[in-house]
Amino acid sequence: MPKTKVNALNDRAIRTAKPKEKDYKLTDGEGLFLIVAKNGGKRWRFKYRIDGKEKIYSIGTYPAISLQKAREIKHKLRAQVAEGISPADKKQEAKKAQAVEEWKNAFTFERLASALLDEWLQNGTIKEATYKRTRLYFVNDAYPLIGEKPVSEITPQDIKSVVSRVSTRGKNESARKLFYALSKVFRIFVTRNNPNDAAFNYGIKANPCASIEINDLIGSTKEKHYPTITDEPGIRALLLAIDDYKGDFAVRQALRLMPYTALRPGNIRFAEWGEIDFDSKLWKIPASKMKGKQEFIIPLTDSMIRILRETQALTGEGRYLFPSYRDASRPMSENTLSGAVRRLGYTKEEFTPHGFRSMFSTVIREKTNFKHEIIEAALAHKVGSKVSQAYNRADYLQQRRELMQWWSDYLDEVKG
Repeated sequence: MPKTKVNALNDRAIRTAKPKEKDYKLTDGEGLFLIVAKNGGKRWRFKYRIDGKEKIYSIGTYPAISLQKAREIKHKLRAQVAEGISPADKKQEAKKAQAVEEWKNAFTFERLASALLDEWLQNGTIKEATYKRTRLYFVNDAYPLIGEKPVSEITPQDIKSVVSRVSTRGKNESARKLFYALSKVFRIFVTRNNPNDAAFNYGIKANPCASIEINDLIGSTKEKHYPTITDEPGIRALLLAIDDYKGDFAVRQALRLMPYTALRPGNIRFAEWGEIDFDSKLWKIPASKMKGKQEFIIPLTDSMIRILRETQALTGEGRYLFPSYRDASRPMSENTLSGAVRRLGYTKEEFTPHGFRSMFSTVIREKTNFKHEIIEAALAHKVGSKVSQAYNRADYLQQRRELMQWWSDYLDEVKG
């Protein structure tokens, strides 16, 4: 059989080639040929043999790829074949590699973590303050190191690097919170991973945080002591300064109520009128708002009720006791109470809103014989086993009512 002439085709022959009932070939030589399809399309192909097998490589379509360009590509492909490389196999491998790269890019830590935080905020899993704080941790310290990495490739050493990035700045508590946030999101990634669902095929098998002992990495937690005031002249000066606060009414009322309740600032900020029962003189805070994730009941004294009634006259039509002055449908912001204390003239080294809890605990332990368990229960601290905690919440209520009444009377007396 005579060999096919090399460069047998020309542009005119290709342009004028008409479709027939079936696809047919126009051969240019050295494995390059053009398929003229019955629908009129024209496709370049390169035929070659490697390891005793005949293979076809798709070059592209005409006229997007001209005759001259097709010949240039053919020469490159023939050079690969001469080196024992199959162009078709190489192209297939490149496609697979690209698909893997696209898959990895779809499941990077930054992309998945950002989406998960947004989801948690929208469905109420986390509060806005937690969302902002966690996102800031991730943006500042996690994303720069592991943000572009697929979650399936993040190792325990990567996590250690992220946490150490923070702890080396002397921010051990922030490093600890960042670690717990990382561990939480990775637990979700592992739980949701589903190889049979393209939307959740993360390729992750284990939580990289699971093998890390955070105390070994940054040291054990040191008990945090909030600055407070426990001497009577100091307490009196603070209470009178609050009464004389010239700022927003809701802020002043929140500051007035805080020392009587010994609640965390967050519970004060998010307090809702639906939680207050004036008839039974109880304030029931749902478990979702409490640090310990258990409902907390506060016995209300007459002094507390007086402050609440004054507040109700202005904010009782809304949801929150102490709404934001910018938007009544939202609670006051996280820094509002701290800022108000600063405006009263107290530095953060002298006193913080959280210091009312320390004031309550210290004074009561020094001046009364109330049991440790009662005081801890009044602070919403967990004492004993889960069974005893459930029992204590009910059994201690009357004793806590007596405790809160003593504390309320003490503050009234000190203030004069």
